[in-house]
Amino acid sequence: MALYIPNQNNRINHAIQFATIAHGNQVRKGNEFVPYIFHPIDVANEIAFHSGLTGSEMDQALVDAILHDVIEDTAVTYENVRDQFGQITADDVQVTSKNSRLQKGEQFVDMLQRAKAAPARVQCVKLADRLSNLKTFPSFWDRDKIAQYLDEAVVIAETLGGASVELKAKLLTQVADMRKVLSLRS
Repeated sequence: MALYIPNQNNRINHAIQFATIAHGNQVRKGNEFVPYIFHPIDVANEIAFHSGLTGSEMDQALVDAILHDVIEDTAVTYENVRDQFGQITADDVQVTSKNSRLQKGEQFVDMLQRAKAAPARVQCVKLADRLSNLKTFPSFWDRDKIAQYLDEAVVIAETLGGASVELKAKLLTQVADMRKVLSLRS
Protein backbone atom coordinates (compact mmCIF):
# COMPACT_ATOMS: atom_id res chain seq x y z
CA MET A 1 0.00 0.00 0.00
CA ALA A 2 1.29 3.45 -0.88
CA LEU A 3 2.46 5.66 1.95
CA TYR A 4 0.35 8.73 2.66
CA ILE A 5 2.28 11.86 1.76
CA PRO A 6 0.82 15.11 3.17
CA ASN A 7 -0.39 17.58 0.53
CA GLN A 8 -0.07 14.93 -2.20
CA ASN A 9 -2.82 12.49 -1.25
CA ASN A 10 -6.26 12.96 0.21
CA ARG A 11 -6.18 11.54 3.76
CA ILE A 12 -9.82 10.51 3.73
CA ASN A 13 -9.50 8.60 0.45
CA HIS A 14 -6.30 7.05 1.73
CA ALA A 15 -8.09 5.97 4.92
CA ILE A 16 -10.89 4.40 2.86
CA GLN A 17 -8.38 2.48 0.75
CA PHE A 18 -6.37 1.42 3.80
CA ALA A 19 -9.44 0.27 5.76
CA THR A 20 -10.93 -1.52 2.74
CA ILE A 21 -7.74 -3.53 2.28
CA ALA A 22 -7.36 -4.13 6.03
CA HIS A 23 -10.93 -5.39 6.46
CA GLY A 24 -10.59 -7.47 3.28
CA ASN A 25 -13.38 -10.03 3.02
CA GLN A 26 -14.84 -9.30 6.46
CA VAL A 27 -18.61 -8.94 6.60
CA ARG A 28 -20.98 -7.48 9.20
CA LYS A 29 -21.76 -9.84 12.07
CA GLY A 30 -24.88 -11.80 11.25
CA ASN A 31 -25.07 -10.54 7.66
CA GLU A 32 -22.68 -12.17 5.25
CA PHE A 33 -23.98 -10.03 2.38
CA VAL A 34 -22.77 -6.68 3.75
CA PRO A 35 -19.04 -5.95 3.41
CA TYR A 36 -17.60 -4.74 6.71
CA ILE A 37 -16.24 -1.52 5.19
CA PHE A 38 -19.83 -0.24 4.96
CA HIS A 39 -19.81 0.19 8.75
CA PRO A 40 -16.80 2.56 9.05
CA ILE A 41 -18.15 4.52 6.08
CA ASP A 42 -21.52 4.82 7.85
CA VAL A 43 -19.77 6.01 11.03
CA ALA A 44 -17.96 8.68 8.98
CA ASN A 45 -21.27 9.67 7.37
CA GLU A 46 -22.91 10.14 10.78
CA ILE A 47 -20.00 12.35 11.83
CA ALA A 48 -20.07 14.37 8.61
CA PHE A 49 -23.76 15.17 8.94
CA HIS A 50 -24.44 15.17 12.68
CA SER A 51 -21.32 15.83 14.78
CA GLY A 52 -21.12 19.60 14.50
CA LEU A 53 -17.36 19.36 14.04
CA THR A 54 -15.73 21.68 11.51
CA GLY A 55 -12.46 22.24 9.69
CA SER A 56 -9.44 20.18 10.63
CA GLU A 57 -11.30 18.53 13.53
CA MET A 58 -13.92 17.25 11.07
CA ASP A 59 -11.23 16.02 8.67
CA GLN A 60 -9.43 14.19 11.48
CA ALA A 61 -12.68 12.72 12.83
CA LEU A 62 -13.58 11.36 9.39
CA VAL A 63 -10.20 9.63 9.07
CA ASP A 64 -10.56 8.30 12.63
CA ALA A 65 -14.06 7.01 11.87
CA ILE A 66 -12.98 5.16 8.76
CA LEU A 67 -10.05 3.57 10.59
CA HIS A 68 -11.75 3.06 13.98
CA ASP A 69 -11.89 -0.76 13.79
CA VAL A 70 -8.66 -1.59 11.95
CA ILE A 71 -6.57 -2.19 15.10
CA GLU A 72 -9.33 -4.07 16.91
CA ASP A 73 -10.63 -6.25 14.07
CA THR A 74 -7.77 -6.77 11.61
CA ALA A 75 -4.06 -7.59 11.53
CA VAL A 76 -3.24 -3.85 11.38
CA THR A 77 -1.22 -2.62 14.35
CA TYR A 78 -0.98 0.72 16.11
CA GLU A 79 2.43 1.14 14.45
CA ASN A 80 0.94 0.51 10.98
CA VAL A 81 -1.63 3.26 11.54
CA ARG A 82 1.02 5.61 12.95
CA ASP A 83 3.33 4.99 9.98
CA GLN A 84 0.55 5.63 7.45
CA PHE A 85 -1.42 8.41 9.14
CA GLY A 86 0.69 9.83 11.98
CA GLN A 87 0.71 9.77 15.77
CA ILE A 88 -2.56 11.67 16.30
CA THR A 89 -4.57 9.27 14.15
CA ALA A 90 -2.92 6.22 15.70
CA ASP A 91 -3.68 7.51 19.20
CA ASP A 92 -7.30 8.29 18.25
CA VAL A 93 -7.86 4.85 16.71
CA GLN A 94 -6.27 3.18 19.74
CA VAL A 95 -8.80 4.91 22.01
CA THR A 96 -11.69 3.46 19.99
CA SER A 97 -10.23 -0.06 20.12
CA LYS A 98 -11.07 -2.59 22.82
CA ASN A 99 -8.18 -3.62 25.05
CA SER A 100 -8.01 -7.34 24.31
CA ARG A 101 -5.79 -7.90 27.37
CA LEU A 102 -8.76 -7.13 29.64
CA GLN A 103 -11.63 -9.43 30.52
CA LYS A 104 -14.67 -8.92 28.28
CA GLY A 105 -16.65 -7.37 31.15
CA GLU A 106 -13.91 -4.78 31.79
CA GLN A 107 -13.46 -3.73 28.17
CA PHE A 108 -16.51 -1.45 28.00
CA VAL A 109 -15.62 0.49 31.16
CA ASP A 110 -12.00 0.82 29.99
CA MET A 111 -13.04 2.07 26.55
CA LEU A 112 -15.45 4.57 28.07
CA GLN A 113 -12.80 5.96 30.45
CA ARG A 114 -10.29 6.35 27.62
CA ALA A 115 -12.87 7.94 25.32
CA LYS A 116 -14.00 10.37 28.03
CA ALA A 117 -10.40 11.63 28.33
CA ALA A 118 -9.98 11.89 24.54
CA PRO A 119 -10.66 14.87 22.26
CA ALA A 120 -14.27 15.58 21.22
CA ARG A 121 -13.64 14.18 17.73
CA VAL A 122 -12.83 10.75 19.21
CA GLN A 123 -15.91 10.90 21.42
CA CYS A 124 -17.93 11.64 18.28
CA VAL A 125 -16.49 8.52 16.66
CA LYS A 126 -17.67 6.41 19.62
CA LEU A 127 -21.13 7.99 19.54
CA ALA A 128 -21.43 7.48 15.78
CA ASP A 129 -20.03 3.94 16.04
CA ARG A 130 -22.71 2.88 18.49
CA LEU A 131 -25.37 4.67 16.45
CA SER A 132 -24.29 2.79 13.33
CA ASN A 133 -24.21 -0.51 15.20
CA LEU A 134 -27.79 0.04 16.40
CA LYS A 135 -29.07 0.13 12.83
CA THR A 136 -28.78 -3.66 12.57
CA PHE A 137 -28.16 -6.29 15.20
CA PRO A 138 -26.53 -9.63 14.50
CA SER A 139 -29.30 -12.18 13.96
CA PHE A 140 -27.82 -14.49 16.59
CA TRP A 141 -28.21 -11.93 19.44
CA ASP A 142 -30.96 -12.72 21.92
CA ARG A 143 -33.18 -10.12 23.61
CA ASP A 144 -30.94 -9.95 26.69
CA LYS A 145 -27.86 -9.18 24.58
CA ILE A 146 -29.78 -6.52 22.66
CA ALA A 147 -31.09 -4.99 25.90
CA GLN A 148 -27.54 -4.87 27.32
CA TYR A 149 -26.24 -3.26 24.12
CA LEU A 150 -28.99 -0.63 24.27
CA ASP A 151 -28.21 0.05 27.94
CA GLU A 152 -24.55 0.54 27.04
CA ALA A 153 -25.59 2.93 24.26
CA VAL A 154 -27.35 5.11 26.83
CA VAL A 155 -24.20 5.15 28.99
CA ILE A 156 -22.12 6.13 25.95
CA ALA A 157 -24.57 8.90 25.07
CA GLU A 158 -24.68 10.27 28.61
CA THR A 159 -20.91 10.04 29.12
CA LEU A 160 -19.69 11.31 25.74
CA GLY A 161 -22.69 13.30 24.53
CA GLY A 162 -21.13 16.64 25.43
CA ALA A 163 -18.94 16.24 22.36
CA SER A 164 -21.98 16.43 20.07
CA VAL A 165 -25.48 17.29 21.22
CA GLU A 166 -26.91 16.11 17.90
CA LEU A 167 -25.17 12.71 17.91
CA LYS A 168 -26.21 12.23 21.54
CA ALA A 169 -29.84 13.03 20.74
CA LYS A 170 -29.79 10.82 17.67
CA LEU A 171 -28.32 7.92 19.65
CA LEU A 172 -30.85 8.26 22.49
CA THR A 173 -33.71 8.47 19.98
CA GLN A 174 -32.46 5.33 18.23
CA VAL A 175 -32.30 3.50 21.58
CA ALA A 176 -35.84 4.59 22.47
CA ASP A 177 -37.14 3.53 19.06
CA MET A 178 -35.42 0.14 19.28
CA ARG A 179 -36.84 -0.44 22.76
CA LYS A 180 -40.35 0.32 21.51
CA VAL A 181 -39.95 -2.06 18.59
CA LEU A 182 -38.53 -4.78 20.80
CA SER A 183 -40.75 -3.93 23.81
CA LEU A 184 -37.69 -3.68 26.03
CA ARG A 185 -37.38 -1.76 29.27
CA SER A 186 -36.55 1.93 29.12
